[in-house]
Amino acid sequence: MIGGRGNNPDNEPLFGETKRSDKIIQYILTAAVTFMVLFTVASAFFYFENKALGEKIPITNIFYALSLMLIVIGQIVMIIWYREGDLDPKFRRFIYFNAFTTILLCVAGNLFFHLQSNCADCPACPSPTTQPPPTTLPPTSRAVL
Repeated sequence: MIGGRGNNPDNEPLFGETKRSDKIIQYILTAAVTFMVLFTVASAFFYFENKALGEKIPITNIFYALSLMLIVIGQIVMIIWYREGDLDPKFRRFIYFNAFTTILLCVAGNLFFHLQSNCADCPACPSPTTQPPPTTLPPTSRAVL
């Protein structure tokens, strides 16, 4: 057929139709990654020690959030290319791998942000009431460089 949708190869999808189970997996993975990334970025900017005392956001939190967002932007570009048909189907596994890696990075970031110990509670640190030992050298010893 010249004008219809018969056996014209131009109207067929490049890689075939997507299975329903694949779409469900993609939606679940997308929701999990989106939730984890948004929660991690929010934690980086709004959850840190001594916020009530007027302390500024630590630079490590900002750097981590920025790095995570750049990784996610690259992942989004790869997903767009995959859906447009510019990437081979074998890249689907790589996209899944990157999604799980992003989730693991978010878990690590959240553990870092939320489990920072207060130094006063740390048994290795001296309490604020005790004086640290003197760090001066005895007068007879000299430091050699």
